[in-house]
Amino acid sequence: MIKIEETIYTVHRGTNSRLIKNVVDLYFKQGDSIADVTYGKGVFWKEINKSLYKIVGSDIKTGTDFRHLPYTSSTFCHSVIDPPYARITNLKGMVDCYNTTRFTTHKEIIKLYEEGLPELKRITKPGGYILCKCQDEVCGCRQKWSHIEIYDIALNLGLYAKDLFILVNDKMPKVLHKQQHARKLHSYLWVFQNN
Repeated sequence: MIKIEETIYTVHRGTNSRLIKNVVDLYFKQGDSIADVTYGKGVFWKEINKSLYKIVGSDIKTGTDFRHLPYTSSTFCHSVIDPPYARITNLKGMVDCYNTTRFTTHKEIIKLYEEGLPELKRITKPGGYILCKCQDEVCGCRQKWSHIEIYDIALNLGLYAKDLFILVNDKMPKVLHKQQHARKLHSYLWVFQNN
C-alpha cells in the first residue's frame, strides 16, 4: 500500500478524483490491476499516478458493456463501476451510452447495478475490491434509497461491505420546482470485497 499522508475519513468534500485517490491509497497496492468498466473520460483517475497501477478502462463507447464483460474470471485485482445513477438529461455522453433520460425509472437504474455487479464479482480476484458509485434519489415523489438497495444486491452476491464513503458536492444544485424533499448534495462510494 502507498504511504498515506493524511487521515482518510468517511466523508469527503470535493471531487470524485480526490475521493478515488484516497480510496486507492487506502486499499490498493502498487502494480494492482483495475478494471474501470464505466471509464468514460477517466475522470476518476486524474489524481492517480497511473504508472503505479494497471488501469484498464472500458465502457459502452469503447464497445464494452459492463453487463457483459469480455474478461476471463478473476482477471483483475479490483474493479470499478459508476453507471448513471440518476435520470440524466444534461450529460449527452451518458444519455448516448446508457439511454438514460428524465423518463428513466428508478427500477431501470437499479437494474444496471443488478446486471453489472455480478460481472464485476466474476472478473475480480477473491479478496479484491469492487468500488461502486451510487446516489439516492427521489422518484415519483418518494425517497429511493439506492445505496441500501445496492448494498442488498452486493450481500446477495456474497460480497462484503468493507467501507462506505460519502462524497459531498461543492456545487449547489438548482431547485427548479417546489421542494417536497431535502435536496441531495452527496453521493456514495461503496467498497465491496470479493470473498
